[in-house]
Amino acid sequence: MVIVKYMTENQVIEKKEFKLEVVMYLKEVQIRNYKNFLKARFLFQKGVNVVIGENDSGKTNLMQAIRLVLDKRMDWRDKEISEKMFPDMLDDWRGHIIIISLRFAELDENKEEEAILKYLSGNQNKEGALTWFCLPDSRMRKELSECRNQGELCECLKKITINNYTSIITCGAYVDFLDDEIYEKMVGKLESGICAFTEKLNESFYGCEGKTGFNGIDFIRNKLVDFTYISALRDAVNDMKQQYNPLMTMLRQIETKISPSDKEKVENLIGSVNDTIAGVEEVKKLSEGINNKILESVGNTYAPDIMLRSEVSGDIKDIFRKLKIKSKQNKEFDLDTIGLGSTNIIYIALKLMEYSYVKELEEIQSKYFILLFEEPEAHLHKHIQMALFEKTGIDVNEGIQVLMTTHSDNISASSKISRMNIISKGNKGSRVMQPYTGLTAEEIMHIERYLDVKRSELLFSKSVILVEGDAEEILIPVMVKKCLGISLDELGVSLINIGSVGFSNIYKLFHDTRICKKCAIVSDLDTPIDSSDSGQKIAYERGKERKEKVECESKTNPWIRGFFGQYTFEVEMVRGNEEYIDKLIDKTYKNDETKSKKKNALRDSNVEKYGDIALKLANANKKGWNAVMLAEILDEKCSIPDYILDSLCFVAMDEMLEKRNYLKMLRSYGVQYNDVNILTLIASEQDKTLKDILELIPIENRDKTVPRVLFKAVSK
Repeated sequence: MVIVKYMTENQVIEKKEFKLEVVMYLKEVQIRNYKNFLKARFLFQKGVNVVIGENDSGKTNLMQAIRLVLDKRMDWRDKEISEKMFPDMLDDWRGHIIIISLRFAELDENKEEEAILKYLSGNQNKEGALTWFCLPDSRMRKELSECRNQGELCECLKKITINNYTSIITCGAYVDFLDDEIYEKMVGKLESGICAFTEKLNESFYGCEGKTGFNGIDFIRNKLVDFTYISALRDAVNDMKQQYNPLMTMLRQIETKISPSDKEKVENLIGSVNDTIAGVEEVKKLSEGINNKILESVGNTYAPDIMLRSEVSGDIKDIFRKLKIKSKQNKEFDLDTIGLGSTNIIYIALKLMEYSYVKELEEIQSKYFILLFEEPEAHLHKHIQMALFEKTGIDVNEGIQVLMTTHSDNISASSKISRMNIISKGNKGSRVMQPYTGLTAEEIMHIERYLDVKRSELLFSKSVILVEGDAEEILIPVMVKKCLGISLDELGVSLINIGSVGFSNIYKLFHDTRICKKCAIVSDLDTPIDSSDSGQKIAYERGKERKEKVECESKTNPWIRGFFGQYTFEVEMVRGNEEYIDKLIDKTYKNDETKSKKKNALRDSNVEKYGDIALKLANANKKGWNAVMLAEILDEKCSIPDYILDSLCFVAMDEMLEKRNYLKMLRSYGVQYNDVNILTLIASEQDKTLKDILELIPIENRDKTVPRVLFKAVSK
């Protein structure tokens, strides 16, 4: 009970009492050995939560995992145990177990089902767990436990088939299943000949299977949670036509609330309509005509006396079931004729409303509701996507929790990183990350405001390069594509222009405890080219400070690294690109003498001279537009500054060393420089390593961009 006192300067003028309602929610999902998850921990908050990730990262598998525990209406084909449930990363699935554990928080001890779950879990923090296991059946566990040595265990494991496996759901299992020591105590170290299985399951690990009746698992599952699953492959039009579509469910609920007087009005109106239809002259004539034909056919003795009578049902239930969604403006409006986008908007809105209407129905016994929603962005343009996310109208105090999966930049930009799980694909299965871990509330707030649609793509990419200028943002992707023959997108690299925000405010996202992706910080030291320019000196001091800060951070954080040009980006771009900048000079200046002087200065060894030309050129065109003009001039033989290539090697080395990618780059090099040996070698499909292939490149060509970046990658 909370007491609220409304006070003036001298006295209490009002006092109110109210009870704060504590609503349970799904706090955590632990998954072990299920599909592409070897070990995964998802953390959720009340209200709307977002799970983001690239295609095939495991978003749908998460939804299926939750359904295996909770969905009593799940199709048996989706629940059927198969070898495909085990991840490919396991050397051999035999003898291993699948664990999917759902952890609920803020359980109310006044609610029977929640109190039982808390009690069985033995947790003092008002938390409890429901867990789905796929494991060897009792007969096979007994056989495994009787193996006396590694050889016997090995032979026993070999003969296991999926038919020797069973699935169970338990409550009360509250150990950390992602802890390898716990897993070994449950299963053993099978590869070492150690088996921990027993015929009877140890309840301290596996929890309680329950009994039929009051303490049964079904009782807890029925009463604890109800939910709706909206598939990414949904057919909104078809679903809206089904008997138990969201609209019909809500209409069923309000049928019981209609007053007797309203029912009587409707029945009287329907009766009047039936009488009016029967009294229509043409209907009466047809009725008499049918009667006459019957008399002609069988005579008066056997002829039944019939009439045509309208029997539009006056039953309020029948009438409600004929209600359809129509447009106020368009009479021709129908679900079959409107676009998929509009249909999905209607369908989603109905789904979001459904629970508040059906929670009082007898079949909905629980007071807590989860909406599992895959890819809400399907068929919706970006503005609707963002509005949908921001305006779901979910009230956490009503006991509604939403888990959304998406790969939409628009939705991720509108979401909060404090309610976000990121799935990243890897060689050892998908990894789950929470980008807010260890950050202060203020830091989280700043980052959430910063992540607009454009910048939120860093949440989806394999790796990230941060730059702070328009010129870098414009030119680097162009140079990489033209010089290397492969794009940043193909390498899974997002290049993000942070502007004046400051690197440290963003790169803190990349950390062992947050987003485990490589992040390169590309910046300039801004070394003065004119020692008399005080502005350049100040910029240089800032550049040194920025570099020191990044280098200090990277000593303890392997996910970030700084790459700094000695001068500004425009100055760094001069060497190796003089002929392209010549063309830019031609486009910028009109006087031939001026053009000639500037072109000669470009080739001077003194940075003060060629750097001055580069800076004045950028100022004349404005930096961003100068980069746009230069991007139009550059071709495949332009030169990428070394520090930028180094940053690319850092974030995308693994991707560049994938055979299909490095062969694509080498093919591009071969075409650019007419290297017949390289092209022939690639075409012949000879089994050679990348290092072997690079050794075939002529010495004079090894400073070209493709060899340079691949030699860098191989050497690392």
